[in-house]
Amino acid sequence: MSSGFADLTVQAHQLVSEGDLTGAERLLADALSDADPRPGNASPELAEAAGLQARVLVALGEPHSARGWAAFAYAAATRLHGRSDERTVTAAATLAAVLHRVGSDARAARLYSDVIIELTARDGPESQRVLAAHADLATVEFARGQCEVARDRLQDAWELHHEVYGDGHPSGIKMLAKLGAMERDCGRYADSHEHLTLAEELCRQHLDPDDPLAAQVAGLARAAADPDHVCPAPTPAPEPPPARTTPVVPAARVPPPTEGPHDLPPYSPPALDEPVDTPLYHPPGRAAEAAHVPTPRTAPEDDADGFGDYPWPPDEPAEQPWRPGADPLPPTVVGLAGDEPDGVRRVPQAPPEPPSRYLPVHVPRPPAAERRTLPWLPLVVLGVVVALLLGTIAVIAGVSRVDDGRDAPPPATGAPASSAPPPTSAAPAPTTAAAAAPGTPPGRFTLTDRRDSIVLSWTYPPGAEGPVVVAGGRAGQPQGTFATLPAGSADYIAYGLDRTTDYCFTVALVWSTDTVARTGPVCTKRRR
Repeated sequence: MSSGFADLTVQAHQLVSEGDLTGAERLLADALSDADPRPGNASPELAEAAGLQARVLVALGEPHSARGWAAFAYAAATRLHGRSDERTVTAAATLAAVLHRVGSDARAARLYSDVIIELTARDGPESQRVLAAHADLATVEFARGQCEVARDRLQDAWELHHEVYGDGHPSGIKMLAKLGAMERDCGRYADSHEHLTLAEELCRQHLDPDDPLAAQVAGLARAAADPDHVCPAPTPAPEPPPARTTPVVPAARVPPPTEGPHDLPPYSPPALDEPVDTPLYHPPGRAAEAAHVPTPRTAPEDDADGFGDYPWPPDEPAEQPWRPGADPLPPTVVGLAGDEPDGVRRVPQAPPEPPSRYLPVHVPRPPAAERRTLPWLPLVVLGVVVALLLGTIAVIAGVSRVDDGRDAPPPATGAPASSAPPPTSAAPAPTTAAAAAPGTPPGRFTLTDRRDSIVLSWTYPPGAEGPVVVAGGRAGQPQGTFATLPAGSADYIAYGLDRTTDYCFTVALVWSTDTVARTGPVCTKRRR
């Protein structure tokens, strides 16, 4: 059966390339009608046939019919090949496109995010497939009402695509036209007109007049804004509270006479070094009187109140302090009503006290401890001076000896006059690192695994002037380019990778167009 599915898939691909989508759909439908519907029993050929059938149905405008086959192909490919395999990533992208067309945008966004992560690890962040997946995710986010996020993502994808692949690439033109349509639906007509006009101009410059993409861009530029699209309104800022015109003074409850007078604590005047509180407000027209705040009212003993189980400290005196309990009169606020309720009176405010007649009291501080002079410091200074003098004398003596040797006549010996004096030792000249030979790879390549990021470091060969290319990928799989760094770079940090998967990295130095020197791969060890 597996070979039969393989042959049918090849025939269906041939029909699709010829434009006969209906014939391909019928061929695959007949073959899949008797297949086992359980993804756990699917063969690789059956999973590929189901994925192709889903893509054909989507192209024919039947996404609801394609949903079952797309989900079957994704589940079977994940079981057969793993989540990072090329066939699984293709099945995930197909299922995300189908889910978006049937309205399941939340799950489609999650699948597109997984596709972006896998393709970035495989091809690098600047590959066409990664940028196309970003554009598809932006379309789903726009459908979910995340307009600003979608427009920013799509504009970033188009700008990077334009920088890497130029003006005339069809994928970049398609991204630009889709961005203009999004901006038009959101009411950003100036930006929309600019981007759609640029997309039409790029079509005229780089595409044939009968190219289908040119016709699509022209139709999109002439279309009207979607009347059903509504951008979410920005969250309004909270309004400030209204300004209070009349100061409100809290009222204190006057206990009934049956409870007896309150015992005021003995008054003690403040000390000179303690601050004296001055009231912030005094009602106008009221006679100044001494400030008096009633002591808290002691609630009667009530075992049925809501605070009976409160864990009061065990060393409390016999008469416990006030605890919240039932109060016959609720608290009130003066100023909200014209008359004062029974049993409630205003709290009088104390008049401002005159300034103190006392001058600040000077508090003597002990003098700072004198620094002790070190007895050995003069000896050290004397030793340094003596050493300098001795060095100067030695230099003068050496110069005099050299001059005497030059002025003295040569000795009367049988040696020829042309014989040279014995060589003298000269001070070593400062050494510089020798230039590396062309083709030398970066040295001391190390990897530091931080789980959420991977830090790579190496040494740049001296004398080299070429850029550095960092490549990597999942362990045991082909590597893709992560970044191209300028000459002299010696480190790189990789983000956005799976925390539980092992990755391998290499660093290459481009000496010339014909000479590229690579290091050996260095891998993480997360699964060990």
